[in-house]
Amino acid sequence: MNLPASPQRKDLSWIAGIVITAVVSLLATLAGLLGGVTTAIPHLLYIPVVLAAYRYPRRGAIIAAVIGGIYVLEVVLLTGTATPLFIEALLRMLVIVAIGWLIATLSLRLREQESLYEGLFDHSEAGSILITDDGGRRLIERINWKAADLLKRKAETIVGTPAMTLWKTDDANEFFSRLSRERAVYAAETQFVQKEGESLNVLVSAALLDEGRAILTFFDISDRVRTEEALKSANDKLNILSRFSTDHLHGSVDEILDTVDEADAAVPTGPAHTFLERIRTLAWDVARQLFLTDSYKDLGTRPPVWIPVQEALDSARLPHTGGNVAIRIWTERLEIEADPLFSDVLTHLLENPLRYGGDAVRNIVVTSHETLDGLDLVFRDDGTGIPADKKEHIFDYDAGGHAGIGLFVCRQIAEVTGMTIREIGTPETGAVFVIHVPAGRYRIEGMTPGAPPRSGPLSSRQFPVRAGKAGVEVREILAAEFSRAEELWTDYHNTKGDTATDRIFAAFDNGEPVSLARCRKHPDGLEVDGVFTPVSRRGHGYANAVVTGLIEACGNETLYMHSVLNLVTFYGTYGFVKIDEKDLPQTIRDRFAWAGGEMEGANVQPMRRDATRR
Repeated sequence: MNLPASPQRKDLSWIAGIVITAVVSLLATLAGLLGGVTTAIPHLLYIPVVLAAYRYPRRGAIIAAVIGGIYVLEVVLLTGTATPLFIEALLRMLVIVAIGWLIATLSLRLREQESLYEGLFDHSEAGSILITDDGGRRLIERINWKAADLLKRKAETIVGTPAMTLWKTDDANEFFSRLSRERAVYAAETQFVQKEGESLNVLVSAALLDEGRAILTFFDISDRVRTEEALKSANDKLNILSRFSTDHLHGSVDEILDTVDEADAAVPTGPAHTFLERIRTLAWDVARQLFLTDSYKDLGTRPPVWIPVQEALDSARLPHTGGNVAIRIWTERLEIEADPLFSDVLTHLLENPLRYGGDAVRNIVVTSHETLDGLDLVFRDDGTGIPADKKEHIFDYDAGGHAGIGLFVCRQIAEVTGMTIREIGTPETGAVFVIHVPAGRYRIEGMTPGAPPRSGPLSSRQFPVRAGKAGVEVREILAAEFSRAEELWTDYHNTKGDTATDRIFAAFDNGEPVSLARCRKHPDGLEVDGVFTPVSRRGHGYANAVVTGLIEACGNETLYMHSVLNLVTFYGTYGFVKIDEKDLPQTIRDRFAWAGGEMEGANVQPMRRDATRR
């Protein structure tokens, strides 16, 4: 910073101080030289050097050199250049110049930072207020033009007043308490008071500084708030109109159904009953569409929640099937974070084949498996399937004359949290709906860190035993039930389960596990092992049932195993084929590294089952 040509009063004071201290210190050093005191008195020269370098940093080193040079000149004039004192004076001059340069450099950088922050504070488009703590009272120390403009007050009338008086609402204490705890508060919505007592909606942030200070910034969000209020008002009015329309339509549907029931009872058996049943079906379709559209109006208005998939599907109220359709759901440990309406998506996809899959539907299976970028939740049936040219069309609004509105709404609900729904089944062999869940939007009990324990046991769909007519319950066990599996495995090499890598499936007889099978996740593949039924429980088809359940639940991915030789044929019935040891994934192959490649000698045969075709 250059010395001003016409210095202000403040600069005159600085210049006078520098000149006076320089003259006094130089006269003192001269007197010391004359009196033989040459050690302590020269330290006085640092005072004018420090003052000059701090106030005028761009000339600090030059001023220090001048003062140091005058001191050296005094020494030369009084003692000459052939004395040790001359060498000492030169060294002291170098020290004086170095001190002047260092202080000037630091002062210059400090001023650059001050200038930067002054510019940000004074010229920011955000209202900025500097608050200081004065004995427990938070007072406004400084305010920029934007803050004064937003508050419609002059800056000088605000400076020195308590910061609490900015707030229109009574949440100021809570705001500053939070600031004291967290040292920073970001984007808090509140109301400030303007000059005339009017409210100003603001988005305010604050951070604590040193020495009890705090910086507070805020933006005017009144326009946004007014827009939100207008939209909410319009939405409320539309909801009222929609409710009127929906209520009237529901009433009309009820009247239609009552009329059909009366006609059905009054009309003798004949062709008319076919038409009445058709009218009844159409009326129920209208009622269902009203329910879906009524739910859709709330889409995205509530924050996402964690939805236990198994519980949502078990709670579905499905159409009566006469016991001809088996439903098997393998999602006991899975939760998905989604819009609360996502539960309706799950139940809709579960009931969809019962309504539109035709008489061919005998099995509906729900499974899940992780992918590279998330998780796929798969709904599979063995009905008539979806023609190739309609796989996307079924998700269009009103596709197929009202039949498609459900899938349209389902896709919209899923997309709120980044999920996708598509149909990838083979026509004439069944429909396959896949919901892709992004990473971070799902968690698996025991596998995903932070996933809460699931309560159980859950209700499960019956899985038929292959041998015999009796049915046996087969399901994936929860993390809390792993200890029960380990008790059963005591006689099977004392095998232990790991909730972080294992999916364990069990067949139950009167609530007790009687047969087990495990699918273990390795870094490079899935391994099936731990297939075991106690001797006392064998001969009832439990092993068949539990392996069938595991294959159905995990078979969307390639499975590997080391089969004992006498069970190769057994596993072959489930699609496993013999492979060479080198074709096993490395981590699975390493489990039998002790055999040195002699699989037959170890009484095992590597096998693989390719992923189930969709």
